[in-house]
Amino acid sequence: MKCDHSDGTLVGTCGVCADPVCSECFSPLFNTVICSNHEGLDDEGEWELVALYATEGPVNSVRYFLDDHAVPSIAVETDEGTVELYVPIAEKDEAWASLDGGEAGDDMLKCDECRVYYAREVGECPICGGGSEAR
Repeated sequence: MKCDHSDGTLVGTCGVCADPVCSECFSPLFNTVICSNHEGLDDEGEWELVALYATEGPVNSVRYFLDDHAVPSIAVETDEGTVELYVPIAEKDEAWASLDGGEAGDDMLKCDECRVYYAREVGECPICGGGSEAR
């Protein structure tokens, strides 16, 4: 269901599905907004980090891939300029399996302990700070 509030002010596009969101339909999530179609996912605690990219470039193709597999995702730019990719906790196993198939990107490392991918330029797992294996 898309936003149909003609009297609401457009506040942006949904960080999950990219639909327009008005001031009556939005929920804040991380540093973006999401639409009312993602009710129940408006709590940051319901999302889990699956990848950390050095730039925004490769994130969109990964998000399209996850969307094709019915896994919602959201990309969040950090203050350091890196881009974190989150999926709902309930979808993390499916996202991880999909990314393990090579979709995370060629220049990514993975931490099997934390189950997160991260850009080689980042240098260490963003969760535990440990090293990991090359893909």
